Amino acid sequence: MKKLAVLALVGLVLGAAALTFSMAPDVNEQSLCNRNHAECREYVFGLDDPWYKVMVLLTACDIAFGKCMLGL
Repeated sequence: MKKLAVLALVGLVLGAAALTFSMAPDVNEQSLCNRNHAECREYVFGLDDPWYKVMVLLTACDIAFGKCMLGL
């Protein structure tokens, strides 16, 4: 049973790596992603909202940054 679990985990890791590296040619320019991420964070920190809304918006900025870097 342990061998099956190890094989399943290895398969998941290899599958995730294959999917990630197969998208590499479509990756956006890093400077554009960095600039957009910095502008997003500056906008969020400039808001006068409660801390929980700021945290949600910062998380959205981080997710958008990750999507930009992966070219999704």
